[in-house]
Amino acid sequence: MKYAIIVIAYNREKSLQRLLCSLEKAEYYGDNITLIISIDKSDNPLVEEYANIFTWKHGLKIVNVQKNNLGLKNHILKCGNYLNEYELDAAAILEDDILVSEGFYNYMRQSVPFYKNCTQIAGISLYTHLWYIPCERPFIPQPSTYDTYFMKYAQSWGQIWLRKPWNEFYNWYLKQNGKFDPDPQIPSNLWSWPDSSWLRYHIKYCITENKYFVYPYISLTTNCSDIGTNYRKTDNSTQVPVLCGKNKRYYFSTFDKNAIRYDGFWERENLEEILSLPTGMLSVDLYGFRIENKSKYLLTLEHKQYKIVRSFSLRYRPHEMNIIENQEGNEIFLYDLDKPEKQIFHNDPITIKWIYDFRKPGTLKKAWWRLIINFIKNKWR
Repeated sequence: MKYAIIVIAYNREKSLQRLLCSLEKAEYYGDNITLIISIDKSDNPLVEEYANIFTWKHGLKIVNVQKNNLGLKNHILKCGNYLNEYELDAAAILEDDILVSEGFYNYMRQSVPFYKNCTQIAGISLYTHLWYIPCERPFIPQPSTYDTYFMKYAQSWGQIWLRKPWNEFYNWYLKQNGKFDPDPQIPSNLWSWPDSSWLRYHIKYCITENKYFVYPYISLTTNCSDIGTNYRKTDNSTQVPVLCGKNKRYYFSTFDKNAIRYDGFWERENLEEILSLPTGMLSVDLYGFRIENKSKYLLTLEHKQYKIVRSFSLRYRPHEMNIIENQEGNEIFLYDLDKPEKQIFHNDPITIKWIYDFRKPGTLKKAWWRLIINFIKNKWR
């Protein structure tokens, strides 16, 4: 199979240097890997200078400098189409503020052959999330005997695109004619993302076309969130631990009814069977971020004035384990939305989430008070 690494750069020479140095440290097993450095036109000549002097020992190096400024969205879409231009089977896509594990290519060379013929797959992530982005709560995927799980949510902090799935997405994208209208099927935070975002289209594609990204439980990349198009200041919130090691043997999950899968709202799929409900009759909203619930049943921490069919506690992690293990309580509710019914609740879901998300909430409260006191002291010095 013909692989490439596509590095996407603009005006951050130090970010590009860091990424390329991390790529040089990775293991490639003697494979011939093309490195394509695509640079959008900017006023910083140091980016192109460094790309040209960088020595790539593992195959052909190509430096493409755009004659006109494309902007982030169009630049990344152009890079995706390098799969066709260079007749690649797959490519690792890395923006310049990404850092790779020394074992990222090992994961790539094992995962691509395994998933290349899986029609449900839109891409393979190199990154794994620790936080649910829309509401900034911890995200813990259910561990399994495999090294991967599936999520109906595209990802941009290090990913692998395969040619056929990429072309399917790109053809869908062209049909949108640049429009991104509000849609209750997708998380509402995507609506406010800037026009420079190509990722929101890929996420919407996955949700509306029932496609999934493959995610590793242990990340092969991390995001340094350097100042640039998407970040006004350096941010550590997207930093995650990356695999230390080059030669891990991966065991990939097949895409079947027993696979660990999450939907576009990062909610666990297949809970209907566990709750003995008919297929297609349940909406899961444990993060409380869905806008619209058209199903007959709703599983949520939120307080609703409907008949409560069953209720569960919020003790186990991840939160869906409370349903899987039938942990009864009064924090998670299964409602029948066809039956309005007045309910009286004796707890607050926001407080419950706070207590659940933090090991010792009181410690965090003390830290906030210390910050406030120090701010006051410094202000009046």
